[in-house]
Amino acid sequence: MLFHLKSSNIVELSQKIKYNKAMEENKKEKIELIKKSFELKHLKKYKEAIEMLYKALEYDDIAEDNVELLSQIGDLHLLLNNYDRAYDEFQRALSINKNHAYSQKRCFDIFYETQHLNKALKLAQKMCEENKTPENYYNYLKTLIKLEKYSDAIEVFNSLDEKIKLDVDILYLISTISADKKELILKKIVELDETNIKANMDLATIEFERKNYNKAVEYCLNLDEDIALAYYYIGYSEATKHNYNKALEYFSKAIQLDKDEHDFYLDLAKTYIDISWFDEALCALKKSINFSLIKNKLNNLDEKYFLSGWILIKKNEFSKALLNLNSIKENSNLYPKAQVLIQTINLKNMNLAAAKTTLEEYLNKEKENPILLDTLGAVYKELKLYKKAIEIYSKALELYPDSIYYALEIIDLLIDDENYEAALDKINDFRKKYENCANIFNSLARIYYRLKDPQKALEALNRCLELDKNTAETYYFKGLVLNDLSRFEEAKNSIYQAIKINPNIAKYYAQMARSYQGLEQYENALLYTKEAIELNQNEINFKKQAYEIALKIGNEAQIKLYQKQLKRSEEILKLKR
Repeated sequence: MLFHLKSSNIVELSQKIKYNKAMEENKKEKIELIKKSFELKHLKKYKEAIEMLYKALEYDDIAEDNVELLSQIGDLHLLLNNYDRAYDEFQRALSINKNHAYSQKRCFDIFYETQHLNKALKLAQKMCEENKTPENYYNYLKTLIKLEKYSDAIEVFNSLDEKIKLDVDILYLISTISADKKELILKKIVELDETNIKANMDLATIEFERKNYNKAVEYCLNLDEDIALAYYYIGYSEATKHNYNKALEYFSKAIQLDKDEHDFYLDLAKTYIDISWFDEALCALKKSINFSLIKNKLNNLDEKYFLSGWILIKKNEFSKALLNLNSIKENSNLYPKAQVLIQTINLKNMNLAAAKTTLEEYLNKEKENPILLDTLGAVYKELKLYKKAIEIYSKALELYPDSIYYALEIIDLLIDDENYEAALDKINDFRKKYENCANIFNSLARIYYRLKDPQKALEALNRCLELDKNTAETYYFKGLVLNDLSRFEEAKNSIYQAIKINPNIAKYYAQMARSYQGLEQYENALLYTKEAIELNQNEINFKKQAYEIALKIGNEAQIKLYQKQLKRSEEILKLKR
């Protein structure tokens, strides 16, 4: 009998060992399947991950484990936007454990996302009754607000424990429906959580709209994350302080971070205009106009067309300017100013003297129209009536005392009028206010160049390039000065930079040819002169240069070609006189 019992125990023990071993194997296989599902999820292969978890369920006879696997399957279905399948899986989990908080939360999310808001509200209320957590009350309040049951939401909030009332997410929700207490609540949130993004950005927006830019920036600096709108506010603040380089840096950062949600391009364009970077401003305005059209946000479209038209007139691209200006609606407050510009284009195409007369008539009616002042100033400048142009731009500067553009125009006109002492005085005043403005050093270089002090001119141009390495004209001017000093290799390198930045300017190629002439590399010189002629066939000096280089080379065919071209150009010039 004892033997029989012992034998029976051995069999039972053996079976138990086999069972445990089988269970251990099953457990290992199940774990491998779960691991594989996570790997597939990471690779965004959600269907394959679901398949792995269904296989894992087959190994499991423990209800609690099933709950977790089912909730994971539900999550994967949500990633595939299969809301119905996801809901079924979470319900299966809840049928095993009716209080499974995660599955309840995901069912709420499904109701909320699919706009079954009454079902979401009912479930959120049930969850709050079962478990009074801040997250559950947040979802409850969020749904009431979505349903526009604001008084109910306030009532629920007032009934909460003091600790839950201080939850920053719940406070933020209440701030969205409490207009009279909004700012107070937002400040409380920042007091509780200094880096809270939503509260800081809302407070920054409030101060920005009040034009309290420094205060807006303070809230932006509280953040420990890169937020596009925060960079925009900081950039705008810097622009108001005339720190244009910093403003451009912050606007560019805002655009880089933004997901095409905001139109930051308009203020970027205005900053470029303030420092007379018209090509860059025009590019930014094009992007801003496209944004308005794509997003159907047309409230400031007329301003964008107007600024584009104004810049294009500056660039003598009149047909393009007309397209923009004619796009401005008749009921716009910019329409009359646009008509002034259009009239100016028409007149400039025909007769500058006539343009002067008509614009002077307009001036009697609109003495404070900056566009009219600017355009008339440009006409005077074209007619070389420098003193009159200075007078007009001075009036414009009185209206807009912070305008860099008008200040620079006056300085350059004083130089054109050979009033170098007055120009230097203006430059000294200007530098006190805008010490890092690159253009002022270009003007300074013009004065020294005219005063036959090339060394000081070079110093000014080098300072200009330290502040702004992207201006072709400065590299060209530096190359010209270096050529005058017979420093041809350095000149060549500088002019090369100018051509690289803007390859469509004829005089750059002519100046490069001059460098090669100085280096006695005449074949290269002729190539660059040919390019200059190609870009501007009306400039007689380019043809003279080509003829002189051809003589140096001794190529009879080229000598005859450029001699003929030069003679023809001289005849045309005589006829025009």
